[in-house]
Amino acid sequence: MHFSESLSFRIIALCLAISLICIILPGIIILNSIKSSISKSKYNELSFAASELSASLSDYAHSAPALLSSSFTDTSRRVIVVNNSLNVVYDSSDIQNLTGKTLFLSPVISATGGKEFFSCMPSNISIESTLAVPVIADGKISGALFLRETDKQYVELFNILENAVFLSSFLCILLLIALSLLITLLIIRRIKRLISSVNETELNGGNIKKIPLVYNDEFSPIINKFNDIYETLDYTQKMRQVFVSDASHELRTPLAAIKLLCESITQAGELDSNTYKEFMGDIILEVDRMSHTAEKLLILSKLDNSSPPALAPIPLTDVVNTTISNIMPIASAKNVKIETYLEEDCTILGDMEGVNQIIGNLIDNAIKYNNSHGTVRIYLFSKNGFSTFITDDTGIGIPEEFRENIFERFYRVDKSRKHDGRGGSGLGLSIVKRNVESLGGSISVSDSVHGGTRFTVTFPHLSYDEEL
Repeated sequence: MHFSESLSFRIIALCLAISLICIILPGIIILNSIKSSISKSKYNELSFAASELSASLSDYAHSAPALLSSSFTDTSRRVIVVNNSLNVVYDSSDIQNLTGKTLFLSPVISATGGKEFFSCMPSNISIESTLAVPVIADGKISGALFLRETDKQYVELFNILENAVFLSSFLCILLLIALSLLITLLIIRRIKRLISSVNETELNGGNIKKIPLVYNDEFSPIINKFNDIYETLDYTQKMRQVFVSDASHELRTPLAAIKLLCESITQAGELDSNTYKEFMGDIILEVDRMSHTAEKLLILSKLDNSSPPALAPIPLTDVVNTTISNIMPIASAKNVKIETYLEEDCTILGDMEGVNQIIGNLIDNAIKYNNSHGTVRIYLFSKNGFSTFITDDTGIGIPEEFRENIFERFYRVDKSRKHDGRGGSGLGLSIVKRNVESLGGSISVSDSVHGGTRFTVTFPHLSYDEEL
């Protein structure tokens, strides 16, 4: 990485920009203010001197030279008096005296025209101030008074102040650069520590090492976010390990049973047709169980990895009636009675496949884990902006201590039931909960007043405005 692209360069550049704005600019303003004050002071001095001299000048030709010679003793100030014809009638300078000559200077020309002129030009050696004012006698402009003063005292003071301002600005800039480098080093040190902690953080065997939160500073939210991500990764890894382990076990069990049955057929030699059919029936049952588990795994994988499905208005009453019609042969075979209490106007926003999985799994479980000659009651109604679907059975029930885990993958309340004709893959309720949550709903389980289990699912009800 080039230095100009680094964080250090950006911080130093920012500090330099701040120093230029906050130090050098005020210094320039201060110096200009001092110059302005000096210029104003020199103008006041020259204006006062000019007003006294102008008041004494009434007749250039006779009294001006004698009057000015006797009253003017300041050798640092040059005084020139001209008449309306721009002829010099008096010059206080002994060097290059202009008396008797014509003076074509723009300040003098402006003054004879009635306009006052003033300038103050500082240099490294002196400050040269010039003032030209009209001389008025008997209400008329009779000439002009030109004053020029060279002042070395002010310029020495100004140079001292200017050097002090620039020196202090330079020292402040150096100090800011040093501070910016120090701040940069501290920030980079914190970043390097953070990177080092991230590199040291490893996920070994599901054990996570969090980044230590040493200081409560601006990096704390970043560290907390990293720790949250690591916790999520740790949980995901553990769930993946459990999922793979359980899936392998669920698929390995029917495969082992199939292998055992095949070996029994092979080793038994001659088998009568009834025994052979019994073995083949058991093999088909294990294959069906394995296919069912694989199908559920594919559904869960699709729910976990696919993007949210396209949603559309779904009439829940129609879905429930269709599901009951399809599952009625299973209920009849077990002598389970189905009672329905359905409202007609129950429409939600969802995807048909997910809703069918929710309704189908819950009704199937209510029949599967019911007692012979039992009853399944199905309720569907809308209230307070939600559509509620309930299955209530008279079956074996779910003990309260197991209810917290029944929505976990491969979880079974009674693992001994998985080969008794009623045990499933342990994935159905996981699929139900995943689909319910994807639709913004909720699911809960409780005891039924009839002795079995009650599952309650709530969906956000589709209003008329949303349907439009």
